[in-house]
Parts: sequence; C-alpha cells; structure tokens
Amino acid sequence: MLRYGGNTTCVEVRVGDSCIILDAGTGLRQLGEALGREPRPPRTINLLITHTHWDHIIGFPFFDPISQPENRIEIYGLQRTQSSLRKTIANALSDPLMPISLEDLRADLNFHEIHEGLAFQLTPQVRVCTARANHPYRALAYRIEADGAALVFIPDTGPFHTVLFGDERIEWTGRPTPNTDDELQALAAMRAQIVDLARGADWLIYDSQFTDAQYARFPHWGHSTAAQAREIAEDAGVGQLLMFHHDPHHTDAQIDAMLEEQRATCDSELIISAAYEGMELRKGERP
Repeated sequence: MLRYGGNTTCVEVRVGDSCIILDAGTGLRQLGEALGREPRPPRTINLLITHTHWDHIIGFPFFDPISQPENRIEIYGLQRTQSSLRKTIANALSDPLMPISLEDLRADLNFHEIHEGLAFQLTPQVRVCTARANHPYRALAYRIEADGAALVFIPDTGPFHTVLFGDERIEWTGRPTPNTDDELQALAAMRAQIVDLARGADWLIYDSQFTDAQYARFPHWGHSTAAQAREIAEDAGVGQLLMFHHDPHHTDAQIDAMLEEQRATCDSELIISAAYEGMELRKGERP
C-alpha cells in the first residue's frame, strides 16, 4: 500500500487564495502540517464534510490550524434531526474520546448546516452545489465550480438499484430485500441528481471501494464498485474519473488491476485514474 496510501478521505482544493478542504479524515493531519510550512498559510479555511462517520472526521482534532487564534474555519455539513453538526463534532472531541473539548480550540470555528439540492457561493469566486448520496444515515455529494472548472466529490455512495439508505439501520440478512416501487423511484431520482451534479465536470472523485464480487457480499455497506463509478462518469460526460475511497484491505496491485479493468471496459474518451496520496490535479493539465 505504498503508492496509493492508507489515510482516510481528505482532499484539498485551491482557488486563488481560497483554501477548501473536502472531508476531515486522517489525511487532514498531514494537510495541516503542510499548510503550516507555506510562507503565507491561509487564515480562512472552508471545510466541507460529506457526513460524520468516523473515517471522515477523525482527523479534525489533529488539524494544526484549529489551534491557532488567527485562523477562521468555516465548517459545512449535512443538517440532521438527530444532532447538530456542532454537537456531533463536539462529542467527538469530548472525554473519554479526547482530552480536549471544542471550547479549548483557539481558532474561530463557525458551523453551517446545509442540505441536499443546495447551491451557494462559498466565496465570490467559488460556487458549491450539493446532492444526496446513497449512504447509510445519508451523505452529501459536492460540486465545486471556479475559474471555468468543476470538481465533483462523491466519496461514499452505494449504487442506485439495490438498497435505499436513509436514517435507519439496514439489517443485512444475507440476501437482498426487494425494493418497493416507491424505493425504486427514489433511487432512480437520486441517481439522476448525482449524474446532473457531475455533468460535464473536469474531475469526478467517486467511491470505487468494491470489486463486483465484493459488492455482492456487502451491498448494505453503502459503497460502490469501480464499474458503477465508471458508469456514472460516462453518463455524466466528465473529463476524468478518480477512483476513490479504496478498500483498506486492497494492495497497490489490486487497485492497479481494478483500474486496468475499467480502462479496458470503457468505450468513451473518459480518462480513468486511481487517486493516490499526494496526487495533484490542475486546470488545463491532463495526466
């Protein structure tokens, strides 16, 4: 696992002087250190969280900028009925899980609860759109548009033909439960919204955790296959698909094989890559 890496989800986006971070997984610790080494570190950081499962927020307590009083962190996440975004993050920082609390942090933290289907100006130069991903207890998908380019981030989603995930636990019995007509319609509508969100994007970072054989064993986990990611990318007409959210058990060689299989299957001009730690994508550049 030396080439693709093992940190959980965290992606940095730069638009001029604006620093945007997608998810706060374990990669956030190294990102915070990298920001601190810059000659002029960004003092305002926009953090967009897809959902608050542990692998997507566990890096937050170890992110150096939260300890510096000159910094402002604008934190965006899904509005829920069970708990506010602020309370969820505060609980993750509280005893007995951590020896600090949210109140101990010195940066100016501002929480913004948002919902699916939203479009808003994150900064004067950056527009953000959201859609719902098909993931247990719901998750957001993000589209970031700036300077004539678009990046779409969908790290956690199941496909749209088997299980419809909501705010309830899905009990797995070892065999799929037939969907009702209403559920199938909801799944089709969700898929259409995901395709619309990704339409014409330069880059689509998409959940590609499973092989087809693995998905057959774990359809209730809320993750997609590499083939399903490619199908969404082709339907949306994106420029480049980045296979993402690699299974932590997969070796570099296994991810290579999954990548080559999708490249061989693709019959369009879609560029398919497997995301790796340290990978940089720049507007106007092709891999």
